[in-house]
Amino acid sequence: MQGDRGRGPAGLVGRDRALSEVAEVLRAERLVTVSGPGGVGKTALVAELVHRMAPGQWAAVGRVDLVRLDGPELLPQRLARALGRDDLPSRGTAEALAAALGGAPALLVVDTCEYAPEACAAILTELVGMCTGLHVLATSRTPMNTPGHYRLRPLPLDEAAHLFEATGQQWGLDDVPAPKTVEHICTFLDGLPLAVHIAAGQLAHHSPNEVLTLVSRADTLLDLTVPGLPARHRTLRESLLSTHQLCTREEQLLWARCTVFPGPFGIRDALEVCVDERLPSEALVAAFAGLDRRSLILPQEPGGTTYRMPWSTRAHGRQWLDQLGEEREFLQRCLTWLLRES
Repeated sequence: MQGDRGRGPAGLVGRDRALSEVAEVLRAERLVTVSGPGGVGKTALVAELVHRMAPGQWAAVGRVDLVRLDGPELLPQRLARALGRDDLPSRGTAEALAAALGGAPALLVVDTCEYAPEACAAILTELVGMCTGLHVLATSRTPMNTPGHYRLRPLPLDEAAHLFEATGQQWGLDDVPAPKTVEHICTFLDGLPLAVHIAAGQLAHHSPNEVLTLVSRADTLLDLTVPGLPARHRTLRESLLSTHQLCTREEQLLWARCTVFPGPFGIRDALEVCVDERLPSEALVAAFAGLDRRSLILPQEPGGTTYRMPWSTRAHGRQWLDQLGEEREFLQRCLTWLLRES
């Protein structure tokens, strides 16, 4: 399997390395989860990886999107239907599917597992264990306990700029904005492909400088949209709301409170500023790890202990802090902390 910048949809600009790395993990493990924040391009990456695989490699290929899963108990039937086995019994579906597949080479793509991550991990692990020829590629905003895992991260600034230009051309726009303007726009978008796609679409009705103004304001960035996006990705607000609902109560609180930090912060800073009776120290430490796991905060450098919060994530969290009625209190706490640290 080979890749180059000119292949595939515009949304996969800058993803050649990720494609190769996921393919490598899949060669080592037959069950692989690609995780990352909403809008980072997990579904597109997996779809392109499957597209690049050798034709005829699989006796069966199935794909299922769990965004409308009515309950974890329906998972076996949904997976069986995806592989063309509607004839299996409702009870013991996993065993019946394993018997039907046998050792035949099959590929199953399971999208949006975040709505039932534990159930998905359990049944997919069981199926792969029973079916020697089955390979599974799953996507989830919440990392799952599976043998193979790949964390897809936002694009670096230069690749985000390439994506912005490529998406603009995809919309039929011939005039490429000045590189500096594109760089400033993409800085606010934090390399998130969904945000880049939405921002580039604004060029159909706005000048590059107007787009820069739109993305630099939290009240407009979250609600920008372009045609053709699925409901959960129609706006950044919709995408972040979906993630917000997956968070624990403590993670939601810490997400909101960490927006008061004007720059990078770490766990010790959060313990100084964000702790109270609703979010005691032990719960905060677990919530901080949860925000990291869900890519709602990003390390300043690989393996580092200092984090930043992406602009759109910060915008959503600050609005939530205001709704909680805590903005004034935690801004004051942060100011006190800054004065003490200076």
